[in-house]
Amino acid sequence: MEKIYPVLIVIAGLILVYILWCLTEPFILDQDKVTLRKSSSDKSLNKRILIKRLPMTDSNVNGKPDLRFFFFSDIHAEWCPVNASRLCSAIRKAHGSTPLDAVIFGGDLITYHKNSAMGYKYLNKVSECCKELGIPFYGISGNHDWALEDAAGSAGFTSIDNKTVDLRSHEDGKRIVLAGISDTGRKHRVWQQMPVSSCEAPVILAVHDPDAFIHLDPSNRPDIMLSGHLHGGQMKFPFRIEFTVLRKHDKLPNMGAVQGVYDISGTTLFISRGLGCGILPFRFLSMPEATVVEIFV
Repeated sequence: MEKIYPVLIVIAGLILVYILWCLTEPFILDQDKVTLRKSSSDKSLNKRILIKRLPMTDSNVNGKPDLRFFFFSDIHAEWCPVNASRLCSAIRKAHGSTPLDAVIFGGDLITYHKNSAMGYKYLNKVSECCKELGIPFYGISGNHDWALEDAAGSAGFTSIDNKTVDLRSHEDGKRIVLAGISDTGRKHRVWQQMPVSSCEAPVILAVHDPDAFIHLDPSNRPDIMLSGHLHGGQMKFPFRIEFTVLRKHDKLPNMGAVQGVYDISGTTLFISRGLGCGILPFRFLSMPEATVVEIFV
């Protein structure tokens, strides 16, 4: 029995370290950069979904980007150790090197509707920062935001839910369309189509849940898509249990698209890990993320 004690102590120590790291990781903000370019592959017009993992930064892309965004998602303000001041510092740093064309929020202010004031307070600080720097601040709804009335007005951003915004390339002045899709929540889910169709200009789509791609009309898919929702799994487990067992309803993650950049049937998709924690205040091997997105179309 005495021989078992050291083993139990080691196991207990490892469990303690694991728990401490899970509580610590949500405080660590990964301020990264991603390069997204229009896919060179043909867009698939059938329902078969083809997924190819791409690098975060593309070494084959040269020159000045057409557009430059700051993208963040999934605040879940009840438990978001990355406070608004830190996020604003990241925005100022990104804007100081090369001006940003927009700051984009990818949905989910809160986890529970009763705590909406916390989410509004957070985003209003971000809104003030954007106004100070002269940067447009756009946002879309997430699945936890469906019951919030006038969330955009209360939080200080311009909603692009089921709307479009015309932007211009810094490279050649060509028109680029930024579109958004609303999220109607999981219980009463209605998958929306893009608010723009048969568009000759390149289209960048912001939508909270990346699974929305599966439900888009194959003849009307965006060139580039920005999403969140998945938190990178939030807690990484062996054998991908976080998706295969705990989140079986999520389609793309169970096909391999969890976080980072992918070419999915001719659309370039970026999935952010988001900032906050949903339900449980833990993260493991899925650090909070706010991203400078450089667009090449």
